[in-house]
Amino acid sequence: MKGSSFDTRFLIELFYAGGTDTKEKVRRALLESKPNYLSTAALSEIYKLTLEKEGKDVAELRANSLAKDFRLVSVDKEVAIQAALIKHKHGIPFADSLIASTARILKIPCYTDDPHFRGIEGVTLKWIS
Repeated sequence: MKGSSFDTRFLIELFYAGGTDTKEKVRRALLESKPNYLSTAALSEIYKLTLEKEGKDVAELRANSLAKDFRLVSVDKEVAIQAALIKHKHGIPFADSLIASTARILKIPCYTDDPHFRGIEGVTLKWIS
């Protein structure tokens, strides 16, 4: 399968990066990695963060935009079971285990700089460079 998945930390860079250079790297990564997949766990995390920082209206707009720009991957039985196995083995936050299991099941890299993802078998990591 072609494409990439994205962790919440990438979305934070996408929406809250201060520098023009970082924003350009984020845009380039999105354009070069299509199709782009997003776990609904990451959507939930960015919605919560946006809700806290900017309010419900912006959170709704952002969620709708992400739903249009990314292929959303819901938590089904396979994602849920793989996430539980990842969480059990690595002791990482549950949302991260859902995001990691999504990338592993789809056999695509995950854009993240989160150290929680390191060492998870079957998950290839990428970051903006």
